[in-house]
Amino acid sequence: MNSLIVDTNVLVYIYSGTPNIGRRYAELLGDLSAKYNLVIPKLVYGELSLIFSDSKQLNSFLNDTGIIIGDIEPEAYILATKRWDSYNKRRVFICQRCGKKLEKLICRECDDEIKIRQHILTDFIIGAYALQTEEQKIVTSDKGYYASYFPELTIITADF
Repeated sequence: MNSLIVDTNVLVYIYSGTPNIGRRYAELLGDLSAKYNLVIPKLVYGELSLIFSDSKQLNSFLNDTGIIIGDIEPEAYILATKRWDSYNKRRVFICQRCGKKLEKLICRECDDEIKIRQHILTDFIIGAYALQTEEQKIVTSDKGYYASYFPELTIITADF
C-alpha cells in the first residue's frame, strides 16, 4: 500500500476535537486510510507528545487511527535545511491557507521592520520527508506554506 504523510496540525485538530475542522480531518483520514498507509515522521511523534498526558495515550491514539511512525532518510534533512535557509532569507509572511504574501510588519514607533518566523525547521523536515515517499503527498492545513516551499508535493487538506 502507498504511503501518505500526515502533518502534526491535522492530528492536533483531530485529538483536541477542534469543532468542524477536527471532524473533517478525521473523516478525511478515514477515507484516505482505505487507499494509503498514514505515516508520520518521528519528529511529528515528538510534537504530538506535547498534547498527550503520556506516551501510552499517544501510542493508543496512533494505534486507533492506524498511523505508522516512519524514518527519515539523511538526505531529507539536507533538503529541509536548504529550503529552510531559503525561507529565512525571504523573510516574508505567507498565508498558511492560500500562500499569498502578506505585507511587512512595521513598528509604529521606529519604522523598523519586524521579522517573525512563521515556521520552524521541523516543518521543513516534514515536507522533505513527504518528498521521500513515492507518492509525494501530505495531509496538512498549511497548504500555502507547503505549496510555496515544496511545490513538488501534492497537498491534501480538508476545505475550511
